[in-house]
Amino acid sequence: MGEAQPIDAEVVDDRRALWPRSTTFLLGVVGLVLATVAFVAVMSMPDLVWHPARDFELQSTYDAYRETGVPLVKENGTGSWYTQVAGPDGYTPAAWDDDPGVYMIASFMSHVTGSESPYPGLRVVMALLCALPLTVLPFAVARVFGRARAGYVLLALPALTWLVNGGTVLLGTEYGLSDESSPLRVYALYGVTGSLVFASLTLVLLLSTARLRTRGLVLATVGIGLLAGVGNLVRSMSGVGVALSVGVLWWLATRRRWRWWAAVGGAVVAVTLSFVVPTGVMKAVQHQQAEVTGIASSDLPAAHALWHSAYLGLSYPEPVNGEPSPFGIPWSDEFGWQQARAVDPDVVIASTEYDEIMKQLYLDKVESMPVAAARLYVDKALFTVKHFGAMIVVIVIGIGLALRRSGPHRRRLWGAVALTVPTVLIGLLPAVLVMPLLYYYSELSGALGLLTAVGLGGFAWVVTSMPSQVRAAERGKIAARLHELTPAHAPGSLAVVVPTRNGEATVAATVESLAGALGHADEIVVVENGSNDRTTEILDALAAGWSHECRLSVLHSERGLGVALRTGVLASRSDRLLLTADDLPFGMGDLEEFRRLPSDTVVAIGSKAHPGSDVHRSTRRTLQSRVFRHMREALLHSRVGDSQGTFWVDGSWARMFAAFSREPGLMWTTELVMAAEIQGIPVTEVPVSLTESHDTVTSRFSFGDAVRGLRGIVRLALQKDDYLQDDWVPRESAHEPALR
Repeated sequence: MGEAQPIDAEVVDDRRALWPRSTTFLLGVVGLVLATVAFVAVMSMPDLVWHPARDFELQSTYDAYRETGVPLVKENGTGSWYTQVAGPDGYTPAAWDDDPGVYMIASFMSHVTGSESPYPGLRVVMALLCALPLTVLPFAVARVFGRARAGYVLLALPALTWLVNGGTVLLGTEYGLSDESSPLRVYALYGVTGSLVFASLTLVLLLSTARLRTRGLVLATVGIGLLAGVGNLVRSMSGVGVALSVGVLWWLATRRRWRWWAAVGGAVVAVTLSFVVPTGVMKAVQHQQAEVTGIASSDLPAAHALWHSAYLGLSYPEPVNGEPSPFGIPWSDEFGWQQARAVDPDVVIASTEYDEIMKQLYLDKVESMPVAAARLYVDKALFTVKHFGAMIVVIVIGIGLALRRSGPHRRRLWGAVALTVPTVLIGLLPAVLVMPLLYYYSELSGALGLLTAVGLGGFAWVVTSMPSQVRAAERGKIAARLHELTPAHAPGSLAVVVPTRNGEATVAATVESLAGALGHADEIVVVENGSNDRTTEILDALAAGWSHECRLSVLHSERGLGVALRTGVLASRSDRLLLTADDLPFGMGDLEEFRRLPSDTVVAIGSKAHPGSDVHRSTRRTLQSRVFRHMREALLHSRVGDSQGTFWVDGSWARMFAAFSREPGLMWTTELVMAAEIQGIPVTEVPVSLTESHDTVTSRFSFGDAVRGLRGIVRLALQKDDYLQDDWVPRESAHEPALR
């Protein structure tokens, strides 16, 4: 036979071990369901047409790309009229003062869709950006809290998002939404930004729960920095917050002495990359533009519409509620252009000169009414908070409750909050400095969407474990009293607990076989439970004529394997317990293997799943065992291959477990394994040989038992936190169990 294998328990601590494969699979299923819902929702939407000026520019750049293969150019006289410098070769550069990334994406998608319109391709891109991060989000949230249920509950995200984000099932974006102040539905120029931020932060969250070494941190820094660069290309500054979140990864993974230096250094590198990417891409594009248009990039306006937007931002609250601005400025691009041309009739829109004029116009207005300006910005900030109020409530309640719990999850949870802070602060800028409209919430929706998912996971974890937390304190007091009341036991003694029901054909031979292997300090405890054959008569006869060296106790209990085992364990007084069956399915081989184990072994199991085991079972039983094992892995996070074998258990620990155990039937031993794993006790699996006689006996395991077993696993999954703070391992220097 093979050697015994210790199985390290998966405790909810900071080991960050991967989930069992079944748990990963189920979390993946949850992610796939969420991704499918998002993908279908986006693909079911009609074409979300852009603002008229941008729509003209988008279509003209799309058409020109299909003809020339060069992005961001258009035919002379097409597109938006205010970005026009006629080129000598019939084409001119496009989208001067706009964020170019989405224009380029739309053009590139023409290779995929072959459509004459840019909108089908943009819809596919939006669907993928909304769906892909959701495939890993349940896994990331589950790792933050160390509980798979925090990931499973994200199945409720579409419904929750619908309630807290204006009637959309899409998380992390305002795409497709509209309201009274934003009547044009949020289109891809802004939707891509929010979804890209959400996807990037989801990736950072997942990485923050992993144990990254230096090489992994460097790769993560480069990867996130490049992804943030794509974000900056799509919308100026939108990727900077993502790049800054890299500092959180370094802070979490670095020792205290160098933590802040590493965090700052990692963030600086990522931010640098986030600016290098759009700069490099645009230089390459401008080179192609010059070849097609005959116009050098140096001959084009080079300013962004920063001060134009800030000036129009003083029109609040007119775009929101129709009331006039205290500065007398309407929400109109044309008005801004007119004001600039009043200063210089020949000024070119989006030029550096235009930017300087708008800057001075803005500063003049603010300096003339500083109090009104300050109040205006405060009002816009409050309006923005009100818009996201429902999401903020979910975030504060869920994360707040989770942070009140002590445990290793707190560090990961603070990390999750910290990595979103830069994006939240940057996301407030367009909403407050320009206008609190749906179109300017891109970065905020991405960051707050992620925190909403974390908050939902935290709330579910806290609520489902709350009864366990309340019971834990009382369990600790009871455990201490039980330890004091437990009688002393003989060192090295062994008690064999044999539950039996309708075992008239096997129980006598089993007891005789065990008696031959035990000594005078040992005992056999047979627990009959609900037999309707001659089992009771046979046991009475055995007890009456008992002449072996070891003691024999015959007990009776109510029907149920768990009830019988609990009764037998609590009645035992030995240093070590062997829990077996009334037909000795493994003969005496498991006892021989157990006796070879170290004396400090707390829990061991004769496991049919051990690689060295010799087990031949029917296809039906094999299938049942595999399904049962996968369910244990997925719901209980168990790494023990078999929880239905024979057991070798420390007597004191077993009696303490029996006193607190709940399961009355077949799941009692599964509960025992779960308790050991949650307490961090290694569970050793030893190889066994299933006897030929047991192979030929008709199985007493029915379909009803299988159904009850699956129900029992679900029940245990809901109650497993009860054992989280228990620690019943005997300590020579302690007079009572150590309670965590």
